[in-house]
Amino acid sequence: MAEHSKESQSLTPMHRADETAWDATYEGLVNGFMTLVPTAGALYVAMRNPTFVKRTNWQSRTAMVIMPALFVFGLTAEKHLEHRMKEIAEENKHKNATVVWAEKQYAQEKESGTHTHVDMDAHFTELYQQSVEDSGVQIIPGDKLGAHHRMANWAAENPIKLLAGLAIPSVSLILYGRTGQQHLQFSHMLLHTRVFGQFATLSCLLGVMGFKDYMDRNGKFITQAEADARVEEMKEVRRQLLTRLAQQNEYQKHVQEEIAAAHEQDVKEHNVHVKKPMKKKKSERAAAAAQTISH
Repeated sequence: MAEHSKESQSLTPMHRADETAWDATYEGLVNGFMTLVPTAGALYVAMRNPTFVKRTNWQSRTAMVIMPALFVFGLTAEKHLEHRMKEIAEENKHKNATVVWAEKQYAQEKESGTHTHVDMDAHFTELYQQSVEDSGVQIIPGDKLGAHHRMANWAAENPIKLLAGLAIPSVSLILYGRTGQQHLQFSHMLLHTRVFGQFATLSCLLGVMGFKDYMDRNGKFITQAEADARVEEMKEVRRQLLTRLAQQNEYQKHVQEEIAAAHEQDVKEHNVHVKKPMKKKKSERAAAAAQTISH
């Protein structure tokens, strides 16, 4: 049954292609914009240098701003697309495995005599819901996640980006605060920035890793509507599995009937030949043995 269930549904179904493509595009746009802002700022600062303005034209300046953002857009979109495809594949493997597990549970209950459920659909729905709850997710009532839930899911999937987003501004603010102290030399400003920046970065690192560990143990947030949709998909997988098994049984039964009919037809037409083993007479065997001894 495991083989049939794996074949009954693609690991990356086409009906989720638009969803996956949009997620990858959105991720690429966000990262591309985050790259565009600092490159534009760097160009703005460089334009104050007369030598830079003299040796560049508007085409090269535009390329300096656009190309890094396009590169980051393509790279992050492709990586996120690959990640989403693997995630969807794991979800579908879990659905297929759950269907097989539920069928085995039902068969064991029937064999042991402990099956008390009259409605089979309700029984399988209960098993599927239990499987979704035990799959490492946190189910939120309703059909839409809150902003803090979406942010928590993003942070759990992108801890390095979150750490960089917290540490870099923190170190920049520390350096900016040191520049306002006129009694400090530039070397002292860098030393203070390094010391306080290390403390801030380590604090951010501990906070991010602790939060990621919490999310890894409890799972990401999903809505009740999404959990119900997963249950319905498992029901559809089971229906496809039962239909496929019924078709295969019907086909095998039809083939056996054709073989039996062909055999009966051969018997009626006397086309069945039975080879009888040839038995040697005792005299022939004795003569053959005497001839062998004489030689």
